[in-house]
Amino acid sequence: MTVLSTRALNRATLARQLLLDRADMPVLDAVAHLCGLQAQEPQEPFIGLWARLRAFDPAALSNLLIGRSVVRTHLMRRTVHLVTADDALAWRARHDAMLRQRVLGTYRRELDGVDLDELAAAGRAVLADGEPRSMAELARALAERWPAPGTRALGEMLVAALIPTVQLPPRGLWRTKAGVRNVPLSSWLGRGIDPLPPDDSDPAGQALLRRYLAAFGPAASADLRAWCGLAGLPA
Repeated sequence: MTVLSTRALNRATLARQLLLDRADMPVLDAVAHLCGLQAQEPQEPFIGLWARLRAFDPAALSNLLIGRSVVRTHLMRRTVHLVTADDALAWRARHDAMLRQRVLGTYRRELDGVDLDELAAAGRAVLADGEPRSMAELARALAERWPAPGTRALGEMLVAALIPTVQLPPRGLWRTKAGVRNVPLSSWLGRGIDPLPPDDSDPAGQALLRRYLAAFGPAASADLRAWCGLAGLPA
């Protein structure tokens, strides 16, 4: 077996990240290869792709967002990521428990005594009319029923954890400033979220591991957990 030097490992990771040389790759394929891009700051994915792709046109990414081929959603580490529609549907259920725990880590005191399943059902009922809402608007619609936590805690738990949502364009388009308006992920894409299997086979976790290594490897299991925020991944 060939033992790679530190420099070789470094270059291998840069190559997988498309950072050794700009690649001739369609924008959608690049977003998929990278397992999504950090998108807390709306313009960040454009810079990330410009650094990686030859002749990158920002309009191409904007058009993918408008065309619903990519979405902005809370996923890895409870941060907003730009991911392909297919990955959002395939990976979301695998992240549900982590997202709940991360929001509770910040708002456990405020949400003490709140039945989260009941809150989720009420939130979905509000969003069932198809009207895009901000986090604060959704929380205010339920604040009379749950006045104690406050709108910030309710909104974070609903939008970032309990209800898979997407941030609608024009949020996230090139050189466009727009507020966050949320709708359910499944209604925006017209497809259901892939459920977790009833047994412990975890194909979503296995696929996530392989995709992560293809984009970021070589890596240790701790690196994977730090990237996605998930605990309890199969050995």
